[in-house]
Amino acid sequence: MKSILWLKVMFILTALFLAVVTGFNFYVDTYGVRLSLFSAKKELGRIEAVESINQHIFNPEYIFRNPNRFDSFIFGSSRAMLIDPKKITTGNYYNMSYTLGMLQHHVPILRTFIKRGIKIKTVIIALDEICFERDAAKHEYHLIRIMHPSVTGRSLFDIFFTYYFRFPQRFELSNGLKKLFNKQQEKKFLLSERGLILSFLKREKLIEQYGITFIETEITRYSPKFFKEEIENEALSLIKELTVMAKKNDFELIIFFNPLYKNQYIEYAEALFSIKRKIASLTDYYDFSGLNSVTLDNLKYYDKDSHYRYLVGDMIIKKITGCGDARVPDDFGVLVTSKNAAGHIRKQKKELEEYKKRFLGGE
Repeated sequence: MKSILWLKVMFILTALFLAVVTGFNFYVDTYGVRLSLFSAKKELGRIEAVESINQHIFNPEYIFRNPNRFDSFIFGSSRAMLIDPKKITTGNYYNMSYTLGMLQHHVPILRTFIKRGIKIKTVIIALDEICFERDAAKHEYHLIRIMHPSVTGRSLFDIFFTYYFRFPQRFELSNGLKKLFNKQQEKKFLLSERGLILSFLKREKLIEQYGITFIETEITRYSPKFFKEEIENEALSLIKELTVMAKKNDFELIIFFNPLYKNQYIEYAEALFSIKRKIASLTDYYDFSGLNSVTLDNLKYYDKDSHYRYLVGDMIIKKITGCGDARVPDDFGVLVTSKNAAGHIRKQKKELEEYKKRFLGGE
């Protein structure tokens, strides 16, 4: 009898512990999943949160709830999150970009949009090394990057279990206790009703006031990186699917390469040369990467390591859509086609060799 009673007590205590942990996680909602999927609040808009939320879930959910509000979309990594969709007047844009965003994320979302009957006028895709280097499957273990269940087919119960049936991390415990006792917390994550990340605005004001972005560390050695063939091939296959999707569903597809700041570009330049040549055989694209007057001036145009500033986003908008009044340097952004791709890549190779000889000891 004592053993049965002990088992009952243990069962009740375990159940209570799990209920408290689950309730705490649900209350704190670190990644905004309750807000996105389990909230009775139907209207989503401008978001202010203590920590970065999972935009891989939030952004599609926002469109699913408002299927007629937008007709054009920007997809990319966190770099593209600084492109202001409100400044593009050729369509009603929402910026769908999210951390480590890749084609393996963008294309399934677009498939789901089409399946749900969401009308699309224009899709802008921002490419960078992330698209060809990382394995998207591994992101399903990152709470900030798990994809929307309507896109992947995962059940809501599975999502709920993943986010809330777990012991909270130390920073979540701290944030939760502060929230519980109504202590003021800095809102580190700010997102506009059109998907523009606003979290960088505070730093932008400091940059404008003091004229300094981040301390630049120069690379002294040439250490090229290359992509795995299977990931590269998958990305190229998805680009081909995008071109077919655009034609079949009558929407404009605009693809561009993000302007990587020079230190990072130099590492990936050789691998990107091959990628750019292959993409040119599939579709036209704009290339903002390379060694140009923007990417060479880290202190003026970049912030937070590899992220470019809002003003660079404005330049990209001006170049690819003609919207806005940003002044775009002549060497920033090239429309690459199957006809001029070889010459464009040859020019970039020459610029890389000259840079290596001048700054990297001719390696």
